Amino acid sequence: MEEIDFPELSETNQEVELFNQSKQFLGKAYLSRQNKGIGWFVTNQKLSFDQKFFERLFEKAKQKRTSYYQDELTTAFRLFNQEGDGFGGMTLDLYGDYVVFSWYNSYIYSLRQEIIAAFAQVFPEVLGAYEKIRFKGLDYESAHVYGQEAAEYFTVLENGVLYQVFMNDGLMTGIFLDQHEVRGSLVDGLAMGKSLLNMFSYTAAFSVAAAMGGASETTSVDLAKRSRELSEAHFHANGLSFDHHRLLVMDVFEYFKYAKRKGLSYDVIVLDPPSFARNKNKPSL
Repeated sequence: MEEIDFPELSETNQEVELFNQSKQFLGKAYLSRQNKGIGWFVTNQKLSFDQKFFERLFEKAKQKRTSYYQDELTTAFRLFNQEGDGFGGMTLDLYGDYVVFSWYNSYIYSLRQEIIAAFAQVFPEVLGAYEKIRFKGLDYESAHVYGQEAAEYFTVLENGVLYQVFMNDGLMTGIFLDQHEVRGSLVDGLAMGKSLLNMFSYTAAFSVAAAMGGASETTSVDLAKRSRELSEAHFHANGLSFDHHRLLVMDVFEYFKYAKRKGLSYDVIVLDPPSFARNKNKPSL
């Protein structure tokens, strides 16, 4: 394994070149503190992180999503997935005619103008863009970036299921698109004829997918009071009644205790906790 010399870790938010002990060039990276570490290795080539660089990345990513574009049952999906598409620290999610940029560190945020310009060049069909700030240090966390503004609420399709989304209300959007395949498996019958428990359910998107895939019943549990209203919107959008589907505003750990006392059991359990869960009465996760 090659040993890499790093600059002083205090020198963050910068592009760097990496060399081994023999001073041989290894690649380009950037430093910026974030939840996954101090930075990202990007390429083994001597490239500049300019607009043309990001245009090439986006063109490749767009080509990789050809199957999504051709799917008449899906209008919302992840366009760009961090290091999986060649540049860690950002994700791009498409919700119908609108895109959401998520910035995960301050260095990637410093490149936002070049990145947005590159995106607009490669994706001219996108009508409007929003951004989410997923690192500390700025005085806002969501904003409209360019183009048309979306309606306050609108619906998108994923795997033939309708979901109500919103673009500019904090960090949330109504559905997390990185779970596309999991919801797809539920729509395709993973829980058909079975009972499903959805913990940390947020807007109960997993439960809706399971219901559409023939689940006999679902129970969705989330501490946030607003989760009920947002979850109901998904169920209503798909014409689903609540005869066999329950939405509970409750601490999930308290529900575990309740379910144990009542002897409740479920065929399928979904656990997708947030990275940071708030409960003023208990320590955070």
